[in-house]
This record gives sequence, C-alpha cells and structure tokens, in this order.
Amino acid sequence: MAKAADGSRVQKPAFISRSLESNSDVQDNKTNTPESRQRWFHWHEPGTSNADKKLIFKLDWFLLSYSCLCFFIKQLDGNNVSNAYVSGMQEELGFGPGNELSWMNTYFSIGAILGGPISNLALTVIRPRYWLPSCLFIWSLLVLFLYKCNTASAFYGLRFCIGLFESAAWPGIQYVLGCWYRRSELSRRSGLFVMSGVLGQMFSGYLQAALFKDMDGKAGLSAWRWLFIFDFILAIPVVIYGYIFYPDTPQNTTAFYLSDWERNRARERIDEEGRTPVGKLDASVFKRILGSWQLYAFSIAYAFWSLTCGSYVMQFFGLWLKSLKTYTVPQINNIPTSMGAINFVFMIGTGYVADKIGKRGPVCFAVGCLLTFCFAIFTAWPASNELKMAAFIISGCYGCYTPLLAGWVNASCGGDQQLRAFVLAFMVSLGSAVVIPFQQLQFPSGQAPRFTKTHGWVSGLCFVVALSLWTGFGIDILERVVTRGKRKERIEQLAEEENNL
Repeated sequence: MAKAADGSRVQKPAFISRSLESNSDVQDNKTNTPESRQRWFHWHEPGTSNADKKLIFKLDWFLLSYSCLCFFIKQLDGNNVSNAYVSGMQEELGFGPGNELSWMNTYFSIGAILGGPISNLALTVIRPRYWLPSCLFIWSLLVLFLYKCNTASAFYGLRFCIGLFESAAWPGIQYVLGCWYRRSELSRRSGLFVMSGVLGQMFSGYLQAALFKDMDGKAGLSAWRWLFIFDFILAIPVVIYGYIFYPDTPQNTTAFYLSDWERNRARERIDEEGRTPVGKLDASVFKRILGSWQLYAFSIAYAFWSLTCGSYVMQFFGLWLKSLKTYTVPQINNIPTSMGAINFVFMIGTGYVADKIGKRGPVCFAVGCLLTFCFAIFTAWPASNELKMAAFIISGCYGCYTPLLAGWVNASCGGDQQLRAFVLAFMVSLGSAVVIPFQQLQFPSGQAPRFTKTHGWVSGLCFVVALSLWTGFGIDILERVVTRGKRKERIEQLAEEENNL
C-alpha cells in the first residue's frame, strides 16, 4: 500500500493490475462476448461500426488484393520449374540422373535464406509500396531469362537470384498485413493471402497444360519455355498495380483512397490492442530479438513444417503420376492441382475457426492429425493407387500452417515491429535452410516417388508428428511459462516501486 499526501494508506491503482494482463487475454475476452458467440461466420468483429467497415473494405480491396496477386505470381513462378520439368524439359535437356530438379529447388532455397531476413528488416525503414513491387519486377525478369537456359548450371544461377528477390514476398506482405489488421482479423486474411499462392500453383499446371497443346513449337520454342515467358507477362500488371495502390503502413501511408480520419483510425485500431509500433532499427534490436520467445518458438515450428517436405508434395504427386506411364502430359499437370481445392477449404476454414476461438494451437493439432494419416499411407506405400491418390490430394491440407503461423507471429509480437518483421522472415529462412540437406538426402528427385533407399516418407512422417505436437501444445506452453515469469518480475518490480514511495 502507498501513502497519500496526508499520510493515509491508499489502495493500489487498478491500472497496475490491468497492466499485468496479457494482450492476448484481453483479446480472448473480447472475442468471447455473447454477441460474438452468436455468429460463427462473419467478416468483421461483432459491433464493428460502419465507418470501420468502410475502412476494412478499402484495406481488403487494395491491400489484400495486391497481396494476393503478388503471392499468386510468386507461387506461379515457384512452381513453373516443376511443371516445365515434367512437360519436356527433362527429356530435351537430358536431366534426371543428376537430381537437377532437386538442385534447382536447393539453389532457390539458398537465395531465399539470405534474402528474407534482410528484406523484412529493410521494410521497417523503406516504404513497402516501393520495395515489394520492385522485388516482384526483378524476380519476374529473372524468370523470363529461364526460357533461354540450356544447362543445369544456368538454371541453378537464375534460381538462386530468383529466390533472393522472391524471399521478400511472403514475410514482407505478412508483416504489412499485421500492421493494418487486428488479431481477430488476421487469420482469415492471411489464409486468403496464402490461398492465392495455392491458386498460383494450380494455375501454373493449367497454363503449362494449355501451352503444351497450343504453343509447343511456336517460334521454335518448346512449350515449357513459353511458360516462363507467359509468367513474366502476367507479373507486369501486378507490379504497376502495387506501385500505385499499395498503402504502405498506417504510420507512413499516403494512399489517396484513405481519408485523414481513416488513416488515424487505422493507427487507433492497432493501438487499442496494445500493438503500437515501438522500437527502432538500432543496436537494441539484437537484444530484443535474441531475447524473445517468439523467435525460437515459431522458427522451430516452421522448421518442422519444412522438414515434412509438404510444400513439395505436389511436385512428388506429378512425378508419381509420370512414373505410372498411364497419364498424358496435360493430365500430369492438371491432376495435382486437385490438392489446391483441399488447400482452399482448409485455409479458409482454419482461418475462421482460429479467429473465432482466439487460439491456433488446437487447429494446428487437428490438421496435423490428418496430415499424419496421409504420410502414414506414403510410408506404407500400399498397392492401391486409389488410396495413394487420395492421400496425395488430402495432403493439400498442409498449406494452412503458413497463414496460421504468420497470424500467430503478428498477434504475439505486440508492437515491436523489428521483432515481428525479423521473426516472420527468419522462420522461413530457417525452414529453407534445414530443408536443403534434408531434401537432397531424403527426397532426391531421382528417387521419386517412393524414396525407398533414402526412407524419405518415414522421416517426413516423424516430422509431421513433431509439427503436430509442437504447434498443438508446445508453443502455448512456452508462451504461458514465459508470460508467467514476466508477470512475476513485473509484480516484484511494482512492489519494489511501491515500497520506495
């Protein structure tokens, strides 16, 4: 108890107790009001004013639309090599025994590892409206150059450079989304954002199938070479759209379609959650980042996700279909896109559920159980092609982990913009780093689709189980332990300050 001016004892101010509550607890209380429990499917938080709805509509129309278009192009460019490989590249250039496709993925990953963290920290001082569309233009130009490649080394060099600039897209856009949207809005928007990438993967297959039918041999070019040309053409309108309409962040936006009131309100919406941007890109950033629990918790989670090689399952699906020698080239490109339908359902569904219950751990665990079932089938490799086909398609559920983890990072890092930006990028870089030797040793393209000698599916199954347990329970437990320790330190500090009064 503190003493008043007249010497009497006064009760501890209420704000001291409130300061001990975590922001996530406050959000959970808000989302569990009777009004919110009445409606499961809603696009806005219950009680959102019409003015706020108008602001969110503008963000969804301009910010989210460019984010989705950019990621669509990114995944289109990321998947085009796989589609080209099974559509004539392998035979025309004599690839296969040297695991060239795996090495193309490896060099791309090396570029992404180096570029991601640097790019995202740069976003805290450089306007995203200039940085992200510029990176998109550069990597799209490099994709265009792929159509001239005739040697594996040429592909390796360009894929490295493409990965270097492409690494800005996913963590960079997720960082900007976290600057504008509230916690209860992030999972659904992140899900739509990542879903656009799945559509890009699907469209790459459809585009290659169409080019194989209609463009093969035109201007003396094989159909797989035309794929890289068309990918570049599709990217240019998105680059222009980004330069004009991307709104930067609430603190530095000059977007012409936002009024002064809407700009101020955008900042207030984040301030109300205790996520006001704090921290600077100075020497203290190392201590803040290295001393955070978020860096380790989410980096481990993303590493487990990468080590399942789930992001390459569509590629393995195509290689398996090709090995059966019963499907045409267009069918080999089109059938794996069915994974995208599963991905779409899970990304939208898990985003809604996570936003509604205010927790992501139970959702991650449920998806992990289904993914475990699929990898168990891959490990057993039964004689039934129908069962394997079903497992490949259902395994498309893997994709929902990325928006769930990204939303989790944005919500848990508070207002420390450098911490949030670095964690989003570093977890992707670490995931890419650990998967490079793992993919070469456990999932080399020359051993596809069974990977019997390297026991690829067995090791993938082990990491699926680890992913399910860590995201389902481990992250929440770690956060509670750290939060409890900080709360205890805060209580002791307040008590010491009170005794000194």
